[in-house]
Amino acid sequence: MEDVKEIREIVGAINEAWVAGRFEAIAPHVADHVIMAPPGDDARVMGRDAYVASFRQFMELATVKEFAPATPRVDVIGNTAVAVCPFEIVYEMEGETYREKGIDILVFARPLGEWKIVWRTVTSEPQAAS
Repeated sequence: MEDVKEIREIVGAINEAWVAGRFEAIAPHVADHVIMAPPGDDARVMGRDAYVASFRQFMELATVKEFAPATPRVDVIGNTAVAVCPFEIVYEMEGETYREKGIDILVFARPLGEWKIVWRTVTSEPQAAS
C-alpha cells in the first residue's frame, strides 16, 4: 500500500503543478525517455522535455476553469505500476468552452528505487454543458 500512496502523491503533485503553471515541477516525476501516446494518433511524444512541454502548450492555448481529478486506481506489479486517473475538466479555448470527462493512464517504473512515469496516454469525451 505504500507504493500506491506514493504514486497517488506523485499524480497529485503533477496535477497541482500543471494547473498552477509550475511546469518545471513535473519533470522530476518523469523518466528521461518517457513516451506519450496521444489519443487517436500513431505519433509519439518522446522524452521528458517534450512531455513537460505538452502541458505548457495546452496551458498556452487554453484557460482551465475547473479541473477535478478523482482518486487514481493504482496497480503495482514489482517495479512497474499502472495508474488510471479519472478527471473532469472545463476549459476555454479560442472563445469556446469545453467540458470533458476523461482518464489519464500512466505507467510507472522504479528501476532505481524511485517511481517515474515512463508512458502516458489520455482519453476524454465531451460532456453536455450544465
